[in-house]
Amino acid sequence: MSMNCKVVTDIAELYYDGSLSPETHKAVHQHLGGCRNCRNYYRQYATIRKQKSKPAFSLLPDEEISETEKRLYTSLSEKLRKRRFWNIVGTSAAIGAGSVMLTIGLLLTYKKENSEE
Repeated sequence: MSMNCKVVTDIAELYYDGSLSPETHKAVHQHLGGCRNCRNYYRQYATIRKQKSKPAFSLLPDEEISETEKRLYTSLSEKLRKRRFWNIVGTSAAIGAGSVMLTIGLLLTYKKENSEE
């Protein structure tokens, strides 16, 4: 399984938490090994998560952190919603195109059989 940068940055939190399947974890790990931008992104993400877990070194006041988290989760949720929508649209278009092609093929076959009689 290969990963692109968009997917890796979207699931960095799950990778950090160890919540990915072994196959996906391995694919992300391989991508991070070969992509400097994603590796830097992940290092920054991990640093922030580590800092967040240390109350004495909190980067933002608690109320700002929760507000920031809400914005991040809302943004991620919106991205996933849009991605699902376009996946459905693409699948529907492919099914529709296949149905049209099948119908045309059947009509041509039917027309050819009737013209030979």
